[in-house]
Amino acid sequence: MDITKELKKDGMLLKKIPKKEQTIDICKMAIRQNPLALQFVSRKCLDSKMCLAAVKKDGQAFRYVPSQFITRKMCELAVEADPELLNNVPENFRTLRICINAIKKDVSTLSYVSREKRYELFDNNTEIDLIKKVVEHNSKWLMYMPNRPDVRAFCISCMEEDFSVAQYMPEQIKIADDILNYQKTKGKLHFIHKYYNSEEGKFCVKIKVVCGQHASIFDENEMIEESYCVVMEFGDFDKFYSFLDGDLFDAELRNFDFKGIDLKQYNIDGATINSEILQLQGLYDGTYFSSIKKILETDSDEFMGSNEIMIPNEFCYPKPIDDDEHERFDISHIPFFYISDIHLAHRVCNKFKDKATKEEIRSYIKYLARSMVSSIGTRPYNSYLLIAGDTSSIFEFAAIFYNELIQWWNPNQIVVVPGNHELWDPCIDMEDNIEIYRKFFDDLGIIFLQNDLMCVEDRKKCEIFSEVEILKMSEEEIRSKSQCCSVIILGGIGFSGLNEKFNASNIRYGKSFDELSREAALRKDIQEAIRFNTIYTKILKSLDKSRVIVLTHVKKGDWNTEPHNPYWIYLNGHNHQNFYEVSDRRTIYADNQIGYRTKNIGLKYFYCDNNYDIFAYYQDGIHEITREQYIDFNRGKLVSMSFKREDGTIYMLKRNSIYLFLIYCEYSKRSRGKSLYLMNGGKLGRLGRNRIEDLAYYYDNLKKYVENVNQLLYRYVGGQQRISEFIKHLGGSGKIHGCIVDVERPNELEGFSYCHLFVNPIDGKVTPYFAYDVKSRIVYKDFKALLQAHDSCKLMANNYLRLEKESVHNLPTIQYSGQMEEWENEDSMYDEGGYLYKISRIIKSLQYCAEKNIVRLWNEELLNYDFVNRIKQSNKIDEIVDDRLMIDEKSI
Repeated sequence: MDITKELKKDGMLLKKIPKKEQTIDICKMAIRQNPLALQFVSRKCLDSKMCLAAVKKDGQAFRYVPSQFITRKMCELAVEADPELLNNVPENFRTLRICINAIKKDVSTLSYVSREKRYELFDNNTEIDLIKKVVEHNSKWLMYMPNRPDVRAFCISCMEEDFSVAQYMPEQIKIADDILNYQKTKGKLHFIHKYYNSEEGKFCVKIKVVCGQHASIFDENEMIEESYCVVMEFGDFDKFYSFLDGDLFDAELRNFDFKGIDLKQYNIDGATINSEILQLQGLYDGTYFSSIKKILETDSDEFMGSNEIMIPNEFCYPKPIDDDEHERFDISHIPFFYISDIHLAHRVCNKFKDKATKEEIRSYIKYLARSMVSSIGTRPYNSYLLIAGDTSSIFEFAAIFYNELIQWWNPNQIVVVPGNHELWDPCIDMEDNIEIYRKFFDDLGIIFLQNDLMCVEDRKKCEIFSEVEILKMSEEEIRSKSQCCSVIILGGIGFSGLNEKFNASNIRYGKSFDELSREAALRKDIQEAIRFNTIYTKILKSLDKSRVIVLTHVKKGDWNTEPHNPYWIYLNGHNHQNFYEVSDRRTIYADNQIGYRTKNIGLKYFYCDNNYDIFAYYQDGIHEITREQYIDFNRGKLVSMSFKREDGTIYMLKRNSIYLFLIYCEYSKRSRGKSLYLMNGGKLGRLGRNRIEDLAYYYDNLKKYVENVNQLLYRYVGGQQRISEFIKHLGGSGKIHGCIVDVERPNELEGFSYCHLFVNPIDGKVTPYFAYDVKSRIVYKDFKALLQAHDSCKLMANNYLRLEKESVHNLPTIQYSGQMEEWENEDSMYDEGGYLYKISRIIKSLQYCAEKNIVRLWNEELLNYDFVNRIKQSNKIDEIVDDRLMIDEKSI
């Protein structure tokens, strides 16, 4: 066959000619017939001229041009032929001219241009028709357009069709007068902050523009608002006033001196203006402030103020999250922040000694709400805020405070109980005041408890049970309602009828008590204390083994004199005697009572495990359970697993709150019959004793087995924890999983560490290593060498060197693996094999006993004390488990 003649007919036949036999002439001949033959040209024959000739004839040939032969002219020809080829143009050749030519031919090619360069493409010379075509193709690309009158007019026409487009406008267009005026006419502007910035000398308006809403990806019934905020600045008060259409309500203008401005000519209703300036202009009215002072003058609780155990003014409230927000989304624990006895009326009178306007007071109360929240820094995910009463004796102040608070905290995770001061205002009757507060909080979405029980089921569904409902339910019904709840709160005032010294006879509980004689007031106090105690006793009998938070205004001893439940957590305020106790006997948090005179206002916190136990009230024994119950139990214990098996009978063995799960089934079609298998999450493990009759054997030996496991882990866990704390002290992660301690904090995108310490469970010696996967690793001779080798540990390395220099004798003793002695001058070596992770998995399975009370690994020899001692003294931890006994669920 004459290849030359054939190539003249079909250049693509070049692919049949071996590259070592190709010549320049043959290649040129093929390309002349079909430029796409360029993809088969040998590199030894190829040059930029040949590539350019191919692209000139057919732009698609550009796809096969090697990068070293690409030229700007070639790129222009390719894009001219097919704008889609812009995606093949190297970044250094993507000039504005090439990009804009591609977009003119096909607007979708803008997606191939980097975000940074997109802003450069469109300017004052860009045709409006092209801008319209681009935005009509993708409304989000509106953000790259120039701020021109015709573009703004186009934006308005887009908003008329679909207002949600507004969120994509460039920042300069968002604050343009014509855009804001249009949005104002449509009622889309919400002025969320009006104020004077004394540092800049500008009047400012922070505006929220609501564009629309969409369903949450987590809950289709929850709608997420689509909005954006802009700040308008004005150097002139009249322009500021005009933009707001003369509505200065809630404008913060205390720092402006109003020199040369006659305030009588303006509507200043609701504006916060310095009372001294108002007095100078004859506009100050002191009636409101005097009425507040008069209320406090009738306060008979001043003995509490004189006996306060105050929080020191220099006290710095602890922050639960580091500045870099590490562990912000830790779902294994629930943070509970708490506070009581804020006493807003007292704070107002302490702040403003002689005079204050209503607006100054409102502004100050809103500031207190913001500063309280800001005291904790970054708020952890899923945080609850518990407020134990006496926020304010004036309802109007409480309304201002809580309306501001919900701007900064999810109202569904704010739990409030009233105090005796909440019964002062606005009504005479106590029950009327309770109902007013109940409706007010319900409208805000805040949870209000007065003789109520709150249960959060499956970590998301909140249900409130009233006093009537609680007393009607049986103990079994209460347990059933709360078995899948990690948050259970019983709340109310509690009352002080059992306190012989301080009770309603000498402490104000509102007008309905004040009108009674001292004896009658005390009887009513005792009656209310008995009322709450009846509810408390019912819940105590029903949920004595659950973790219940008892949130009351008055301490437990004032309404119940029985011992505290050691499983429960008690919070209170009222007496201004800051106190807390965390012991085996009881847990009390009453140490954030702000009181009358403390200047600081902030939040303290504690953590609770975010788990629950659906079998908590099952008696010890052997129980047959369903597949769904097994899955629910693991979900409650925060155990991630997948269990797809539908057949088999599952048995739950419970003894002293320790669980062992076994299944009686055929694990495959090849099985000769049913056997007992150990359930390790979603996996099954073979057992030496596997008959159904052996259930009793495992139950009888469960207690001894767990004791031996804990003996094996006791010393190891303590040493590993100390290493973890040291890593945290250096600024690292310190997360423990199995035998492994993570070193550096993971970045936000990946969420895991690459540097680790393997802590040998037998001899406590440490292996520092770096690994991308479980198959291989780089092992370092010591911890310092690991830190200095990786940029992600640079800060930790500096801290380590500083500590090494400053306190060499105080550094923790970390013994490194014996093989390091053989390294001589080497800092690291390459290592392969999964032995570290095999041992770590064993330890992690054993740790379930100590951490979650679940036996997920069974070795008969662990019932033998001699075996346990031998394992502790040797380096044969892998003898504890036989991998052949483990069955992957996928193989079933």
